[in-house]
This record gives sequence, C-alpha cells and structure tokens, in this order.
Amino acid sequence: NRRPLGRRRGLARAKKARAMGSVDVSDGGISTAIASVRDDGTDDMYAILKYDGKAKLILQKTGSGSMDEMAGELDDGEVQYVLLRVEGGRDQESKAVKFVFITWVGASVGGMAKGRVASHKMAVKDALGWTVVDIQADDKDDISEEVIREKLKKASGANYDLGSNAGGNYESKAGEIQAAGRNNYQTLEKESNIGPVVFETRALPKETPIDLGGRPMVASATEGKKNTVIRDEVEVAAAKKGEE
Repeated sequence: NRRPLGRRRGLARAKKARAMGSVDVSDGGISTAIASVRDDGTDDMYAILKYDGKAKLILQKTGSGSMDEMAGELDDGEVQYVLLRVEGGRDQESKAVKFVFITWVGASVGGMAKGRVASHKMAVKDALGWTVVDIQADDKDDISEEVIREKLKKASGANYDLGSNAGGNYESKAGEIQAAGRNNYQTLEKESNIGPVVFETRALPKETPIDLGGRPMVASATEGKKNTVIRDEVEVAAAKKGEE
C-alpha cells in the first residue's frame, strides 16, 4: 500500500528539515534568491529569509538597494536571516565580491525563539553557502555599512580606504600603501629587542682554525701535498691480478 503522493512529499520535506538542524529551508524561492544574489549578472544585493511557523523558513524579499535599505526590512519582533552581497570598496585595488551572513534577532524576540536560533543558524548558513563574515545582531547600528565593511577589511586583510576612484578619476594609492607598511615595520623594529643589521667596516684579522687540541686545521700547500696519495688504478689492478 503506497502512501498518497502529497503525504510522501510532506514526509520528504520533514525528513529534510530534520537533516538540516530541524529547520525547513526547502522553499523554492530561497534557492532561487541565493543563486540570484551570488550571480554577477543580476542586480540583487541581498536576500532575506523569515520564519513561517517555528521550523520553516521562507523567502521574505530580495533587493538591489543599499545596506541601509536591507536593514530597514529587519523587524525588531522577528528572527531573520540575510545573505548580503558586498562589492569591493572605493579603490580599484579591491574589486572582489564578498558575501556576508547576517542573523538578525530582534530586540523584542522572545526567549523560545532566541533559543531556536542556536539550533537553526548553522543549517541556514549551509543553505546560504560560503560567506566571508558572519554577524549576529539585535541592533541595526551593528550592521551599518561602515561596520560591515570594517569587518570585511579585517577578515580579508584588504584596506578599502587607501584608494579612491570617486567620479571615475582613479588615482592609485599603491605608493601610500607601501609607505604605510614600511613605517609600520620601522615602528615595530624600534619596539622590539632586535636592532638593525650592522655591518663590520674594519678589516677582520687573519685567523687559522684549530682543533680542540690547539693544532691548526688548515695545512700549508707543501704539507697538503705530503698527505696526498696519487695512485695509478691500472697498476693497482695489474698487481692484484698478479697476486691471484
């Protein structure tokens, strides 16, 4: 006796939800939104997921606006998850696209809902895919553009503030970056107990190596010849053959 198709599908979704940390992320709109945010050919910059019940997530919205626009979609009374796309900085030395995973737990969210976040969060992250920075916040000041870019800068080692192409006029700051690195090294050198390299400017005395008994370890050319044995391998081979 086979179960009805609808029941089989429901059981399959429930099984997937258990495998994903007891949260259901099977809503088709979620996977489509994730793909769109990660696609260089679309304008989507973020996707927001929200709960439909206690253990199911659905797509709330995708958007192509600013980080402030994204933050405006977050509710103080809800738990929401965001995949955010961040494109470069103000300089052409840093063009790479970065992705950020935001777990928003509104300040008015109850204790039970907050507790579910701990068990659902990693499963949601797996569904959203690789991100450079993960942020959990209940205050929108913690997810401002300035804060997010600073976290990305620290995570990737890129300084987005060292160059500018505002207005389309690009001016490389590579020289300033090198100077900043050099100055930082010199500062650290002064703070350490290791001084700069000092080269000898005087002629060093001629010294002869000696062994533990005080005997010279370097022989003169004449003495060296006395200790050199040169033999004719042909004669040696003939002599051995004669002995046999």
